[in-house]
Amino acid sequence: MARPHAGKAPLLYGATAGALAASCVLCILFVDKPVAAFWQQHQELRPLFQAAAAPSLLALPTAGLILLYALLRRLRGQTLPDRLWLTLALATVTATAAKDELKWIFGRAWPGTWLQYGVYGFHPFIESILYGAFPSGHTSYAAAPLGVLWIMRPRWRPVAGAIVLLVMAGLVCADYHFVSDVLGGLLTGGVCAWAAVRLMEPRRG
Repeated sequence: MARPHAGKAPLLYGATAGALAASCVLCILFVDKPVAAFWQQHQELRPLFQAAAAPSLLALPTAGLILLYALLRRLRGQTLPDRLWLTLALATVTATAAKDELKWIFGRAWPGTWLQYGVYGFHPFIESILYGAFPSGHTSYAAAPLGVLWIMRPRWRPVAGAIVLLVMAGLVCADYHFVSDVLGGLLTGGVCAWAAVRLMEPRRG
C-alpha cells in the first residue's frame, strides 16, 4: 500500500486545512447567526438532530477500549493490535485533548449564549459555561478516527464522510453549535488524524 502522504497528498491536506480555516472565518462573519436563528425557530425536529449527532459519543469510549485491549495484549506478551486500530485510538485521544484546550483559548460563545443573552464572538481564556463552542468537541473526536479511516482505508471514505457530515448537521440543526464551530472541529480532528497516521507509520530500514 502506498504511503498516505506520498506524492501530492501533503499539498492536498494543506489546501483542505486552509480552505476549512477560511470557511470558518466566512461563517463567523456571515453564516453563523442566521443559521442559528433559523434552527431556533424550527426545533420540532430537534430529537432527530440529536440522534444524528449521537455517533460522536462512541469515539472516545472506543478509543479507550482499544488502548486497554492493546495494554492487556502487551502484558501477556502478545503482539499489539493492527496499526490501524492504534492509530484510530491515538487520533481520538489527541483530538479530545486538543479541543479542550482550544475551547479555552478561543472562548467562543455558544448559540444559546447568543440567542439568550446577545453575546457573540470570542472571549479568549475565559472561564464560564457560557463559552466554549469553538471548535466543536463532538465533531473533533468524531472526525479524528474517521479521518484515519479516510487516509488509511480509502474504500471506507463514503461511510466515514457520511458519518462526519451527519454529526455536523445534527449539532448545527439542534442549535448546539454554529456552523463555524463544526468546521473548526472538522479541522481539529482532521489535523490530529493526519498527525497520528504520520507518527504511527512504520520506520523504513
